[in-house]
Amino acid sequence: MKTAFTGEEAAQAMRDLLGPLSHWTPIAEGEVSQAFAFRANGRDLVVRIAPRRIGFDKDAWAARALAGTAVPVPEVLHVGPIADAYCCVSERLGGVHLTGSDEAHQRRCAPAVRAVIDAIAAVDLGAAEGSGSVDPATGNGLHGDWTGQLRSLLPADWDYLEDPADREMAEELTATALGIAAQLPVARQLVHGDLNPGNFTVEGDAVAGVFDWEAVMIGDPMWELARYVLWAPVMPSTRIQADYDLDRLVAQGFGGAGADDGIEQRLRALVIVNGLWALDIYRGMANAPAVQLMLNRLPSFRGEPLPIDTGREDYWMRLGRRR
Repeated sequence: MKTAFTGEEAAQAMRDLLGPLSHWTPIAEGEVSQAFAFRANGRDLVVRIAPRRIGFDKDAWAARALAGTAVPVPEVLHVGPIADAYCCVSERLGGVHLTGSDEAHQRRCAPAVRAVIDAIAAVDLGAAEGSGSVDPATGNGLHGDWTGQLRSLLPADWDYLEDPADREMAEELTATALGIAAQLPVARQLVHGDLNPGNFTVEGDAVAGVFDWEAVMIGDPMWELARYVLWAPVMPSTRIQADYDLDRLVAQGFGGAGADDGIEQRLRALVIVNGLWALDIYRGMANAPAVQLMLNRLPSFRGEPLPIDTGREDYWMRLGRRR
């Protein structure tokens, strides 16, 4: 459940922590967090407040792990309790969210977003062990392999789906995705996990800041493209990024008619897991429209994938109707 601090309650907590402050301003919030910008000790800062601490600890880990890389991650100054919740104080980086830009600007920024994904994937994991969600205390993945991470995102069963056809669809797609994943080559690269347009800012045509590392993982960087593909039919900026990334893969010789590199199946498995994960989350939140969206979106992926160059409207970006 989202926190509900008044602006003055949050500001007073920051005064107690940092002393005098100025320029206090509410800013764009997340689904479960509040956020305020302010100035203290000669620095422009942001405080985010949420019911759980783990995401903030991962932000602090990412700030340390990616310091000195090409990925602009804000320095984290403080993570700790605030009343019955938690807060994270970090530097405020510049830029604006891409969702407020016009289509032409979003298209110009697509190469920069892809470059950030690649830069994250290129980070040296050092002695980190395991795969999946990163433990911010050790930098290790919490699972033995990538398939274990994907399995952990889904419920043990789909019995709570009332419609038998929905249960059958979810069970079939779960088996399909995990079966494909188990056959894929080992992938152990750093992945932001949720690089949607609300989790980074841009200045001009460059990425200025990357935030919200709660979903950070060791695994397959194609996860980000899978998320873009999943949401492409209903989020125009995400469709732009998905098309750019798919076109780039094709230009590099991956996928497409006649290719035998497994790229379509690999992407299919990750889109399915993302969709089933979203279905489970939104059902738990009692978000009926979002549940319906996933029930409309997922059945397309029961069929074998079409090529990523020619099959977008008929397969990858298709928003069907539930029976």
